[in-house]
Amino acid sequence: MFDAKPDAVPYNYRISYKVSQICFIIAKSCWGKSGCLPIKLHIISFALCSKEAMDRLLDYVQYDFASPPIIRFDPAVNRAVTFAIADELIFQGKNGKYVLTDKGQELVSEIDNKSEIFTAEKIALSLLSKKLTDNKIKQLSDIWRNTYAENKSSSH
Repeated sequence: MFDAKPDAVPYNYRISYKVSQICFIIAKSCWGKSGCLPIKLHIISFALCSKEAMDRLLDYVQYDFASPPIIRFDPAVNRAVTFAIADELIFQGKNGKYVLTDKGQELVSEIDNKSEIFTAEKIALSLLSKKLTDNKIKQLSDIWRNTYAENKSSSH
């Protein structure tokens, strides 16, 4: 028979990486104490997976005529949020947005101070900054809903 061998988990699915990434996204691309929409975490996390995805997101936030980026909902992001809340790195405000705690801000400072980690994320998030506004997210959600989600069939 076959002997089961442990599989290496890719770095981008390791919970420690995802938790750190979520905190970093909140710190670099959201509006401080007002927080970060859950959908925004998913959009940016997916965009950080490839240069093409990030380029498409950057085009979308900078140019009105750009094609919208893909929205992917990753269960790893949801798990990371759960762990980040449990570790008291973030909390969910009354407005539904995620906000960094002091402990979360300390983690982001540690990441910022180490040039050898999150190098691609640092570059991408500095370019994106706070350009993905709640209005842009609503516009993107409306485009997605109208294009892919609404029932286009005629009445029964």
